[in-house]
Amino acid sequence: MGYFIAIGVLSVFCAGAKAYCDVHNHKHREFVFKLLASLLFMACGVIALLFNKHSFDYGIFIVCALVFGAIGDILLCLDAFFPKDSYDENFFNVVGTANFFAGHIIYLILLYYYAPISQTPYLLLALPVLPLIMLALVVMGKITLSRVKSILMLVYFLVLGGTIVGGVSFYLGNPSKAGVIVIVATCLFTFSDIILGLKHYCPAAKIPHRIAPYLVMISYCSAQVLYALSIFYF
Repeated sequence: MGYFIAIGVLSVFCAGAKAYCDVHNHKHREFVFKLLASLLFMACGVIALLFNKHSFDYGIFIVCALVFGAIGDILLCLDAFFPKDSYDENFFNVVGTANFFAGHIIYLILLYYYAPISQTPYLLLALPVLPLIMLALVVMGKITLSRVKSILMLVYFLVLGGTIVGGVSFYLGNPSKAGVIVIVATCLFTFSDIILGLKHYCPAAKIPHRIAPYLVMISYCSAQVLYALSIFYF
């Protein structure tokens, strides 16, 4: 556990360093720290899986999600090596986003697999809340996106809403340390994505440019480390 904690803390520290480089426009250093942060939280998942083989099936879900998340992170940071809006930059952004989204879907499957929503079906009422908020912002002109991107964002927010509902359902089905860790990780994960979305697509939200990268990266990496930590207690 000592190694896990040290690596987890180092991952979050690298996330903060990545945010610092982002704020100060040090693109190549930003790539290095994001690479380190991603590799370290992925290592946390592998360590947890090796030390708690009784939760192997659960742990495999987590490790797969961490791997896809790490690959997505690395690809999304490759813009440091290509001209802005070039074909290569757009290519890696699309592939990186796809990997990152795949990590989200794996977490979604994990949450509902280990805590069937049939136990708490009333939670489904909260599922459309985030997409409806996003749709309202589009209608009011607070978010300016093309029709295709608006649809993609609605789907993405639906997945985020499903993740929150799944996290609560998981906790209710597993009221233990693992349940508490997972619901905290889920909230941090969703918070990170919402801040990131508002920063890029909703200027009216006025997310401070010098603060947003820290909020996004530290909450995101903390969530990934906590998901890995839950393997020990599941």
